[in-house]
Amino acid sequence: MDARVHIADDYNQSQMIGLGIVFIILPILAVVLRIWAKLLGPRGIVADDILVFFGLVRRFDSRVNSRSVIDVHPMMIREIDLSKCKFAVNILSTVGLGFTKSSFLLFYMSIFTTKRFRICAQIVLAITVAWTISYFFSNLFTCNPISPYIEPFYHNNCVDGLALWYSMAISDIIVDFFIILLPIPVTLKLQLPLHQRIGVLAMFMLGAA
Repeated sequence: MDARVHIADDYNQSQMIGLGIVFIILPILAVVLRIWAKLLGPRGIVADDILVFFGLVRRFDSRVNSRSVIDVHPMMIREIDLSKCKFAVNILSTVGLGFTKSSFLLFYMSIFTTKRFRICAQIVLAITVAWTISYFFSNLFTCNPISPYIEPFYHNNCVDGLALWYSMAISDIIVDFFIILLPIPVTLKLQLPLHQRIGVLAMFMLGAA
């Protein structure tokens, strides 16, 4: 009995290219506008601006030169390219996420200067740094020796890639939850009308989300 499953591959190429371009331009534009606004202000560029700039490493060209593969079936070339791209994405996106999360935390600490808040923010920042380092090396050393080919049919000595992805995704959401939750108590205590406090809080939550 043939147990093979057919996977549809009917993506519109122009749509995918368009989405890719849009999601490259938008973060670049946002960071450029942020840095421009900071340059116009009295404080200038500070640490959180530098970190969010480095967070743009998440947006990169993941093309792989498959022309160097000789005498390989085109479908196999596609699988090889996909594996290399996923390997690069997993590593670079982890670093980019770490920079972006750290940038928000430093930004919070530059606004709210109470001792209790700074301690809480520093704890979350330490967790973020530990998360970034841990999953950077976890993704780098998924296989022994290092290899982008983690699927079982490559017969490499690798950990369960799906379990690693789930643990990274779940822990990423948990860290984000703490980052979003962090400014809520201090924002609600600001000496502002309620609707303004809600507006400031919504701005923080939208940015962190």
